[in-house]
Amino acid sequence: MLKSWRRLKRKGLAKNDEPIAKKLFIQFDALLVRYEGDKLRISVRPRKFLTINLKYGSYQKRFIEEWRAGRLRVGEVSLNETKILIPFRKDVDLTNPKDWIAIDVNESNVTGVSSNPHILRIETNLREIRSVYFEKRRKIQKLSKYKPLTAERLLRKYSDREKRRIKDLCHKVAKRMVEVAKLNGFGIVMEDLKGMGRRMNYGKRMNRRLHGLPYRKLQSYIEYKARLNGLPVEYVDAKYTSSLCPICGEKLSKAPNGRRLLKCKSCGYEEDRDIIACLNLLKRNPRCGGAH
Repeated sequence: MLKSWRRLKRKGLAKNDEPIAKKLFIQFDALLVRYEGDKLRISVRPRKFLTINLKYGSYQKRFIEEWRAGRLRVGEVSLNETKILIPFRKDVDLTNPKDWIAIDVNESNVTGVSSNPHILRIETNLREIRSVYFEKRRKIQKLSKYKPLTAERLLRKYSDREKRRIKDLCHKVAKRMVEVAKLNGFGIVMEDLKGMGRRMNYGKRMNRRLHGLPYRKLQSYIEYKARLNGLPVEYVDAKYTSSLCPICGEKLSKAPNGRRLLKCKSCGYEEDRDIIACLNLLKRNPRCGGAH
């Protein structure tokens, strides 16, 4: 936080004369933390301890049981104003698969195409969820002039509800994709989305839609679930994956007989744009050796 504030101050961009911590949290050294049943004992001073009762659900209970059985290790414990975060670590042997599956995250679906070949498409309503809550926030913001406290409370309520729905859906989609990859022994290939936001220039309305979708969140869920099951994950360049022919590499154009179909004028290849993107991802993965 201090480094960031000092850098902004040197450039004259710091908004405050002193750094302000927006989120308070603390990380504990492993030597200061001890587990006693369902309680966590933290050493704060010599012979003085802080005891915290742990509350968790059935999902977290599975990790705790794995840890108690010696199959997981505990990482650095973090404490914020409302929660205590306990990361678990697992040593896994990543396989060296002969087949891979490329996963393309879109507005309305998540498409996977493997090199053996195999096609999986999961329809999602991420765009609909974002649109519904965007309209709710717009209506609430109109009330802020007359009832600011009520508007603030409602905005917080619906924002939290939207985050929970998006998170739950991302977990379900990631779980389904990883289950298919694990069943077939696939490695996973995904787009490297670093800097994607700066490259978006499709107009104000389209930019808002694309920026609001949780592409990276879904990718991170897929990655950690895959690695937990011993599956390798590779990221490749995402540029032009939906606009170049995976056969000859020429520029694609819209096919006359389909809204999402693309056709290559050079070799005549025609396919759905999401499948084309996945084929190009497979082709760019050096460990895959290209799509078959």
